[in-house]
Amino acid sequence: MNGWKTRAAAGLAAWFAMVGAGVPVGAGPAETAEADTPPVVAERQQLMVRLIKATKVPRAMVKGERDHDPAAVRAAMAEVITAAAALPGLFPEGSGEGSHALPTVWDTRADFDARLAQIEPHAAALAFAADAGPDALASAFAEYIAVCDGCHAVYRKPE
Repeated sequence: MNGWKTRAAAGLAAWFAMVGAGVPVGAGPAETAEADTPPVVAERQQLMVRLIKATKVPRAMVKGERDHDPAAVRAAMAEVITAAAALPGLFPEGSGEGSHALPTVWDTRADFDARLAQIEPHAAALAFAADAGPDALASAFAEYIAVCDGCHAVYRKPE
């Protein structure tokens, strides 16, 4: 196992403890949500926006659009970990209406939950990889984004 992956696995419990003191998740529906959007759908859409915003930080570094900044990656991934912890509870049975979620979310719930559970360790690995330099960051980012894309390919309606 690569050094940064070993550190990620070893430090994951400490990482979650640190993130536990972070930003509260699920404070309320997104301000931009339409009036007829169910509150739980608006809340998870707001959460996804937070995930996308945080993911843009390492993406910009990998693309060479931003200087390598491990502290910024750690902060962004802390946001991802905090937000991802709330995701499973934001997909209750029957909450597909008014969202981009496909029925497969509920038809294959165990797989969906397993995929959601992969966000946190990959985000932590990405945070630790940033300390190892740009190449390690790029490698970890590819693995992290594959988790996101893999879930969306199965469980999200095409735009």
